Amino acid sequence: MIGRIKGQLIEKKSDSVVIDVHGIGYVVYVTEKTARSLTLGNEAGDISLYSELLVKEDLLQLVGFLTQREKDWFNLLRSVQGIGAKVALTILNTLDTRELLRAIRMKNELAFSSVSGIGSRMAQRLVVELSGRKDLSVLEDEEIYEIRDEGNEQSVNIIKRKEIQKDALSALQNLGFKSAEAQLTIDKILAQDEFNDASGLVKEALRSLAKG
Repeated sequence: MIGRIKGQLIEKKSDSVVIDVHGIGYVVYVTEKTARSLTLGNEAGDISLYSELLVKEDLLQLVGFLTQREKDWFNLLRSVQGIGAKVALTILNTLDTRELLRAIRMKNELAFSSVSGIGSRMAQRLVVELSGRKDLSVLEDEEIYEIRDEGNEQSVNIIKRKEIQKDALSALQNLGFKSAEAQLTIDKILAQDEFNDASGLVKEALRSLAKG
């Protein structure tokens, strides 16, 4: 198993890079975001990526990640039926690890529906299957721990409302609406009503935006 790869970046495409390790060029598949963050040329020095070796019947394939957390999420996403390596990378390219955790904890199916190739049924499956996984707790970040450890119910509710607003804004932006327009619509809606999930808020915002 190859858990990490370090060497000279000698080639870069939108979905893969080639890393020279002691004269051997390894093709490593990555997200577009990861590829953009890497710099070609000797002046950049060696690069290091966490890696996962995928073994198929007639092919060995390396997948690379900037952080261990990204790698852990990649494997967690692939554990869902119907999610292969390519789709898992597409999800990671669209949603960062913090957004993924929020989407699952808030059961925000729209966040996954915004990913190319993910339909509403698959988005629902992702939320349902991953929200019940015990190993998801390993990927908890400080923000979620603060919510869990906060004993003051009012503070928890404030944090939850902020998370709903963030997720709703992100979903609307992914649907093509400008940030300022989406935020203004969300603010107007929340001034009149409260929502317990981002999905309901987004639906109401879409109705409001459609009216103009």
